[in-house]
Amino acid sequence: MLTEGQIQCMKEDMIVALAQILIEEQNYTMENALSAVYNSVTFRNLQNTATGYYYQSVGYLYEDLQSELSLKK
Repeated sequence: MLTEGQIQCMKEDMIVALAQILIEEQNYTMENALSAVYNSVTFRNLQNTATGYYYQSVGYLYEDLQSELSLKK
């Protein structure tokens, strides 16, 4: 079983990975990428340990985030 510290580390790594993908694939600036991630429903779901989002792949969460961002446009 994972400790709370390990789960928090997984969440933080996921945030960085999502922002990095936005920067590399969507040409976001670092500030815009972090803002997009932190202000998303995907982020809120990731922070809620009960959702299990922290245990999903980066690709899965990126698809979720990408869908969410396309709806905002």
